[in-house]
Amino acid sequence: MKVNNTSFFMNDGVFGTSNTSERSNNNPSKSSGISINGSSFAMQNDPIAAKREEARKKAMKVIGDAFANDRKIDEDLDARSEHIRKLKTVQNDANKVINEIESDRAALRDEYGIDTDSQEEKDLQLLEKEFRARQKGSDVQLTKEDMEEIAKIKAKGLTEYQSRSMEMLDYEKPYLDAAYEAKAGIEEENLTIAAIKRELPKNDAMLKAQDKADAIEDAASKEIMGMLVDEAKEQIDEEAKEAEEKAKEKQEKEEELQEKIDAARERRKEEEELTEDIVESAQDLNVTTANINDAQKDIKDMMNKLALVEEDMKGAAVDQKS
Repeated sequence: MKVNNTSFFMNDGVFGTSNTSERSNNNPSKSSGISINGSSFAMQNDPIAAKREEARKKAMKVIGDAFANDRKIDEDLDARSEHIRKLKTVQNDANKVINEIESDRAALRDEYGIDTDSQEEKDLQLLEKEFRARQKGSDVQLTKEDMEEIAKIKAKGLTEYQSRSMEMLDYEKPYLDAAYEAKAGIEEENLTIAAIKRELPKNDAMLKAQDKADAIEDAASKEIMGMLVDEAKEQIDEEAKEAEEKAKEKQEKEEELQEKIDAARERRKEEEELTEDIVESAQDLNVTTANINDAQKDIKDMMNKLALVEEDMKGAAVDQKS
């Protein structure tokens, strides 16, 4: 609708104006129009439609929240799986370096010509055991005899081969730590993922949300049914009241018509009595028979007309009743 070059709009209960001439480089020669969105008016005038829309929005919000929660869980699981992949890469890289160092230590033993069953190699293995026992997450444990023997070896002093091999072993420490932490992280993530998946069947948000949405719609349907019943009752009451008013009006018209009929009958009766008086008076005055007959004829014509009037009124009353 266009009025006075001003545009009105209604959206979500917000009412405003907009002059289209301002959107046309402020050209006063161009007219703008008024546009009204009547959707909100329809909701205001139709409470049942408004109730349905309210229930729809509530149900959609419940389902939307559940979907968002499910998506958040999926994203969390994906992120944890990706973290595990990265930790495995770190673990594999660390173990690769550790294996390379061990290969170099074996090559060093061959270089010095040390036999694996020699005392020098056995002493080195005891020193390595001490090293392994000090690492994170190690399950290696030293006995009292081990510690006493290690003390003797250190007191005696390490050979060149033993010193170089232990120095190479020390290079493994940061990689051993990285491998251990990666392994621990992988185990922790796997436990978390397993726990989440165990709980998913118990906390199926989408199914529960659908049930809740159905409950909202059922409640709204019951409320709408009540509103329809109230509306029907109101309409029946209005129709009954209207019918009662029409019946009362018809009765008043019938009573008014009956009064007119009664009045006509009364006038007819009076005319009959007057006729009799006139006839009697004419006889007393010796009026000629011709004159009396003429008078009687005139009176009879008048009475017939009165009778016709009465019949017409009765016919009108019958029409009113029908």
